[in-house]
Amino acid sequence: MVIVHEFGHFIVAKWTNMRVDEFAFGFPPQIFKKKYGETVYAINALPLGGYVSIWGENGEPDDDAKHHPRAFGNRPWWAQLLVLIAGVTMNMLLALFIFIGISYGNVNMSVDDPIYGNRVKNPSLVVVDALSASPAYKAGITQGTVLLKVASNGRNANLVTATSLIAFIGTPGNDSFNITYRRVDGVVANTTVASVYGIIPDKKAVGISVDSIGVVKTDIWEAIKIGSARTYYMTTMTVDGLWSLIKSVSNGNSNVIDSLAGPIGIAKIVGSTSEFGVAAVLTLVAVLSINLAIFNILPLPALDGGRMVVVVIEAVTKRRVPHKYYSWVNIVGFSMLILLLIVVSIHDVRV
Repeated sequence: MVIVHEFGHFIVAKWTNMRVDEFAFGFPPQIFKKKYGETVYAINALPLGGYVSIWGENGEPDDDAKHHPRAFGNRPWWAQLLVLIAGVTMNMLLALFIFIGISYGNVNMSVDDPIYGNRVKNPSLVVVDALSASPAYKAGITQGTVLLKVASNGRNANLVTATSLIAFIGTPGNDSFNITYRRVDGVVANTTVASVYGIIPDKKAVGISVDSIGVVKTDIWEAIKIGSARTYYMTTMTVDGLWSLIKSVSNGNSNVIDSLAGPIGIAKIVGSTSEFGVAAVLTLVAVLSINLAIFNILPLPALDGGRMVVVVIEAVTKRRVPHKYYSWVNIVGFSMLILLLIVVSIHDVRV
């Protein structure tokens, strides 16, 4: 995701005739570097990000950069904005391409899907959510589990729809269930689960949500349509989540840190997601790429969005923001981001 993001800045800077001094993955100390033309390509030891160094991008008081036409600040304002927004754009395109890719061919789809539901073949009742404190989850039934048989008092549940299973679980006298299921790794297992009150008001439940899911074969145009819809949905969900986070901070909510994850937390998430297969990991990459794009476009110092604000101000006022002011604001913003990274990483280790 970092390489894709920085490549966006890099390629547009080259296209708009800016001098790119360095294109690096990670932060120093440096492991490898090679210079091609005027640009140094480097791989650094700390894989916590990356950067593209464009001559004069931070308004440095460099006598050569002040007047040179290839310096970032001397290029047209629209070229500067294009370079800054290119990273975000590349992250969104990465998410879109991933969602299109995993939506092509044999795709898992609910029989209740209003468009593709009537084309679903070989549907099975699949667990789409399992509450972490529920009897089912404690018995080993997790998200992605396929229910093969559910029995109680000598009778078997009709596993055609979620409604039929819910009715069976809610039948008076059905309190303990013998469940045969197929795990996400393909292993078939058996367990016994007791239903309890408190999960659903006034009813006994085992703590899972299920859906009838089968396979639909899609062509490339359908994949583009599905992938685009998923990208839009995840983008709006990310924006809504960020807005909720901002409101929580403004309201003094002390549990906001629980909603964030740093490199360590993300590594844990990737590890647990890998159990569900390649498509699940690619979906996570797409979601994280969208998160990276939305976060970077925020109008905060040290982020692409903050630099965009400076470019707009300079374009409107026809005057450069003094380097000493921009530099201090950037240092403060970057320091706050590093502090946030440290705090979140400590929380990730603890949990």
